[in-house]
Amino acid sequence: MNHPKQDQHKIPQVYLKKFGYVDTNMQWKVTVSRRGEAFTRQKSIKSFTAVTNVFDIESYDPIIRRIFEKLNCDLETGYHDIINDLDTTGELTDKSYAFLLQLVANLITRSDYWRDLTLSLLNSPGKARFLQFITGHHCQNEAEYNTIDQQSFYRVLNESSPGDALNRAMLYFMDHLMLRLWNYEIVIIRSQDGKEWWTSTNPVVAHNKIEGMEIFAKESEFYFPISPTYLAYLHFKGSDDQTNPLRALATNQIYEADDAQNAALQQLILENPSDCVIIAGEFRCRIE
Repeated sequence: MNHPKQDQHKIPQVYLKKFGYVDTNMQWKVTVSRRGEAFTRQKSIKSFTAVTNVFDIESYDPIIRRIFEKLNCDLETGYHDIINDLDTTGELTDKSYAFLLQLVANLITRSDYWRDLTLSLLNSPGKARFLQFITGHHCQNEAEYNTIDQQSFYRVLNESSPGDALNRAMLYFMDHLMLRLWNYEIVIIRSQDGKEWWTSTNPVVAHNKIEGMEIFAKESEFYFPISPTYLAYLHFKGSDDQTNPLRALATNQIYEADDAQNAALQQLILENPSDCVIIAGEFRCRIE
């Protein structure tokens, strides 16, 4: 089926602009360092990570067809409120706290790293088990769960080709992730002056400690550079693993990074699997 063409961004433009700059031609640009290259590139924010119809879902219903992209756009509307809360009051309102949790889940499901991993699972012998894992919470009772292979929402995914099922699966993946993140605490770490946070094309750093078919466990931690100034650390207070000193900090508060934290957190961002690192501001470098 031919869908109307639409450029859809894997990384939101509103987010990239916080890390970007306006050039002499009054165009928004962002500094990008591609993995394996010894120089930086200046990329147009309008086109960077934009792919035609990348989030479209195969459907005769136009609402279903663009439901993923609509969700992306709806969540992006709360981004400036998150920044404004932190700038003006030093904490998040309940609304911005909820938006931030959803934005973290949304950016995970939009990134190539997690999409490629999901596609590989849909192409694997474990496809049925994976689909059961990400959709099981939609069952109304144990009897439905035990016959999940007969449920329409499961069958649509299981009977579709991996490529056609991917975007539907990512929405269920996001929904599954949100069930976990609603129980997470958020700590905000402010960058040091002159040492702004960077980000990447896989902006959420996920530290997993998993077993079996688990995707995320209660010990999992997430790091998200909200902007060059603020980084969100997300964790579950009831985790058995309390070794990370950031877990001891009060939720919904801003803490200044010290030298060791600034270096360690920036290293996490740099090492997170992604095609490109995004450097705050205009930065030109070439290593001969």
